[in-house]
Amino acid sequence: MYSMISYWLKFYRHECGLTQQQVADRLKIERSTYTYYETGKTKPDISTLIKIAKVFDINYTALLEGVEDELETAIADIHSGPADDEDSSKYRTHATTKYEVELLFVVRNLTPKQRKEVMNLAKQFVTENENSGS
Repeated sequence: MYSMISYWLKFYRHECGLTQQQVADRLKIERSTYTYYETGKTKPDISTLIKIAKVFDINYTALLEGVEDELETAIADIHSGPADDEDSSKYRTHATTKYEVELLFVVRNLTPKQRKEVMNLAKQFVTENENSGS
């Protein structure tokens, strides 16, 4: 099952410009083991998270804060009910879904020109939905 830890592992690995194999080599583990962490098949224990954080040159809590933030946002959304302000629902800001995380990874792999085109297309879809009453 995909998780925010998986998201952060892939995010920071990309930020560092490393391959899964390079991370695995630095951790002295099999690449498949690290791949399982990124895909959410398994979760690293806390000592492994600390080692991974050292590879990425970040504090290990950065890998955990995303999980906490997502849970807090999801709980807040459940308790808040529907938005009263029409504009506030224009761009939803609730907990990130697996689909949205995957979309984010796709967008990050685009060129700046492609990102601009995707953003314009997405805004066009939002405008069309508003005009059609959906």
